[in-house]
Amino acid sequence: MSDTPPKIIEALRLPADAVIDPGGDFARAATCRIVTDTRSLQAGDVFLALRGERFDGHDFLQTARDRGAIAAIVDTAFETDIAQLVVADTRLALGLLARHHRLQWQGRLAAITGNSGKTTVRALCEAIMSRSAPTHATRGNLNNDIGVPLTLLQLDGRCQQAVIEAGANHTGEIAWTTALACPDVVLINNVTDAHIGEFGSAGHIAQAKAEILSGLSPDGIAVLNRNDRFYGLWAALASRHDVLDFGIDVPARVQAIDMVSDEGFYQFTLTIDGDALGRVALPLMGRHNVMNALGAAAVAHAMGCASTHILAGLNEAEGVARRMAMVEGIRGTTLIDDSYNANPGAMRASLETLVQRPGPRWCFLGAMGELGRYSDEAHEALGRYARTLDIDRMITIGEPARATSTAFGERGRHFDDWASLIEFAQHSLPTNASVLIKGSLSAGMDRLVNALRSESSGDYS
Repeated sequence: MSDTPPKIIEALRLPADAVIDPGGDFARAATCRIVTDTRSLQAGDVFLALRGERFDGHDFLQTARDRGAIAAIVDTAFETDIAQLVVADTRLALGLLARHHRLQWQGRLAAITGNSGKTTVRALCEAIMSRSAPTHATRGNLNNDIGVPLTLLQLDGRCQQAVIEAGANHTGEIAWTTALACPDVVLINNVTDAHIGEFGSAGHIAQAKAEILSGLSPDGIAVLNRNDRFYGLWAALASRHDVLDFGIDVPARVQAIDMVSDEGFYQFTLTIDGDALGRVALPLMGRHNVMNALGAAAVAHAMGCASTHILAGLNEAEGVARRMAMVEGIRGTTLIDDSYNANPGAMRASLETLVQRPGPRWCFLGAMGELGRYSDEAHEALGRYARTLDIDRMITIGEPARATSTAFGERGRHFDDWASLIEFAQHSLPTNASVLIKGSLSAGMDRLVNALRSESSGDYS
């Protein structure tokens, strides 16, 4: 038995006899990198074995050893030559290690949650904040109770500030990840009924998003969407903190005034606490992205960013792939690729953006996932709402989405298979049409974007 590594044992508060160290290697793990995927493992790392529905990291202990891991964190001791630290639950251990690491890191951190726009707001915050100091941000979709700890473990002396996403598909998840992150600034972006099937109601979603306030430092700042129906609830829960609200056409500390739109792209004057910072010509399409920009500006302001950095970050923002991205399509059409994800509120926002584009206006929608018993009602309501807008055709695929095209009426059409849908789209799309393509990630609507993009538009990514 070797001496225990202070970083890991201190973080997990484990007795020394928890270490099974046949090779004497665990003592070298005090400043190691902790990884959960052997594919990204490097020599000198510690491998943390997670159990999931479709995998068990404990099955890869030898692989971890072969790739150079000096030790493993496991929930059961195994007969193998890799040094092991046995814990009751490796998923909890990952979180505790991440929290310990974050508390040793000296920078400031902002955490973002909400049903829609988290990734866009995070990207905008990163674009602004990185102008003032080295900034680390969530990568990909690492925003759950595994992704947040992995993000926190990446914090090091090369970054002075961080912005992370906190997502959830069940109550308590954000409370846990926020307790690990210990944020200085938090943002609740909105409630748009995503994951309502898991939570049961919009009110329960709002409650889950409010969990982010529980981890806010005593002198921290809560950034809240004044336009959201649950603003009053969140403001009451955040009453012990400084609240920085943002909104459009409402009294808020961060506002967009003198807004003008040109085919779905907005310009506005950004004001904070009554002072006009300057004019923003947002490169991202849609009024909902103005709200995302205001949220990002508020977070950046709360993090201490200068006005010049906020304006430059918004004016030079780059879109996030498959989120309202403009793609050149066949026969001069413009594809609005919003295929990454969908929920009722986000669907309505995308339709409202489509009708600001030149006609004819076509819409291809896949199903919205994770709506549970609300699925039929939500899809039908979306079709009825689309019927009130100036949209020429509504095409759907996937059984839950049938209710949308049916409710849309005689100009709606549903397909049960991809081959028929793609053939129809390729032969029927009018020249110069504006085409919205959207659905939940599970709907796979990106394959339609690939089928309709022009050869000159390049490879899809």
